[in-house]
Amino acid sequence: MGQLGELQRDEIGDIAGLWMLSIQGLQFGGVLRSVLVVRLDTKERSMPQPPKIDLQGYAGRFRKSLLLIAVSLLALSLPAIAQEASAGNAGGPTSVDELKKELAVALDRLNKMQQELDAHQQGENLQQQISAERQHLEAIEQRLDQVSSGSQAATPLESNVKSPAATATTGRLMPADIYRGGFFVETADKSYSLIVNGLLQIRYTGFKPANSVQALGESSQGTNNFDVFLGRLAFSGSVFESSLKYFLQFQGSTAGNSNTVTMLDWFTSKTVSSHLTLQAGRSWTPYTYEFYDNPGNYLFPDLSTAEYAFVLPRAIGIQAYGRAGRASFAFMIANSIPALDAGGQENFDTKLAYIGHAQFDLLAPYGYVETDPAGAAKPELTLWTSAAYNPVNSSSGFQNVTAGSTTANATATVGFRYRYFTLQPTGYYRKTNPAAGGRSYNSWGYGEQAGLYLIPRKLEFGERISGVNWGAPDYDATRTHRQLASRRECLVRRPAFLLPPRPGGFRRPELLRSRP
Repeated sequence: MGQLGELQRDEIGDIAGLWMLSIQGLQFGGVLRSVLVVRLDTKERSMPQPPKIDLQGYAGRFRKSLLLIAVSLLALSLPAIAQEASAGNAGGPTSVDELKKELAVALDRLNKMQQELDAHQQGENLQQQISAERQHLEAIEQRLDQVSSGSQAATPLESNVKSPAATATTGRLMPADIYRGGFFVETADKSYSLIVNGLLQIRYTGFKPANSVQALGESSQGTNNFDVFLGRLAFSGSVFESSLKYFLQFQGSTAGNSNTVTMLDWFTSKTVSSHLTLQAGRSWTPYTYEFYDNPGNYLFPDLSTAEYAFVLPRAIGIQAYGRAGRASFAFMIANSIPALDAGGQENFDTKLAYIGHAQFDLLAPYGYVETDPAGAAKPELTLWTSAAYNPVNSSSGFQNVTAGSTTANATATVGFRYRYFTLQPTGYYRKTNPAAGGRSYNSWGYGEQAGLYLIPRKLEFGERISGVNWGAPDYDATRTHRQLASRRECLVRRPAFLLPPRPGGFRRPELLRSRP
């Protein structure tokens, strides 16, 4: 124990009746406490008794020796206290606070000892050692402050509680975390987002016409064929802000003995308010309800015959649309709008196409769903109306128009649904001004379809009626009247999608038409 130990032994050797000294370490709440146990033997010893006049001196020295022993033993126990504090993360913040309190008490004790020793005018050497021990205690207190701050920062991991970052990284994803109307990622404020959708339609066609079609100039040879009729991948979302959106869609198809991938849609839109959105790019038009709808929500796998004959499908241009209460509107200015069997994207003259659209929810909204397995608890009834002017840049057999003609168009659809029954009638009108300057004529079309779930959500019965009435033959005026009449008969009597393709094939670019 060095010099202090020798001094202790000298002092104790002069004291009568000292029997045993022991130190016990007790653990309370993670704090090591030092306890001094002093036992005195009261048995007589065979040594001479000192004179009475010297007992007071011995008593004073005995008291100072006890104080010195207490200080020494407390100093010896402090390294254990410091070791416990530095190694102990197990005690947590509460144990560290208790250690700090204990050190404060120890400092108070040392100060009292200092006062008592000063009162008895103890030697200079002992005074220096007590001062050194006080500095040691203060250093330990500073270390405890560091341990306390470090242990509090580490508490979540030490308590087996995952931090938010760890939870976000290693937690199990639920379907709602990655899919909401499409696979998605987005920022918390939705200023940046990406939604991925897809559509796949595999089609088998089996067809055997009657021999009588040979008299109309058509082949009676049958067909058995598989096609990937539609394969689509769409990307949509927002960029910079939630009101600035984009939509991009690619389509692949083997229809018409081809294997092509094309850019079907690519546009951006800016929502100015709840009543107005502006859009620019290539997209489907707000003309007919059936084509505006999502192909995945069709009642039948394909468009009706009348829809093929009168639809204005896609165009490059600008749109403005919005909603106010039960009413919705849309207006579009675009290049010439080609039919589904015609090509071309650009205008060859100064004429542009114009479309105006309005719809009104007379009851609950019918929505953009032709078949709804969930049914409707309340009656749904919506009126859809549109009108358009279109300069024809590409001839079309589907629509009986020739390049250079101009058309004025109108259509209306009523959508009704209640419980598991759906009814959707549509009417079409077109006035054609021929390119050759001949007399204009009117054409009409109609379509009606209905569906009823015989077993809710599982089995639906559907029916459709559709027809076209051309006002006059127009398609490709260089052909003979007989050829035109034959094609007109084919269009009226045969489903449009079974007509032989024109050179280069044809495409029917339906899309995932839900707006981003």
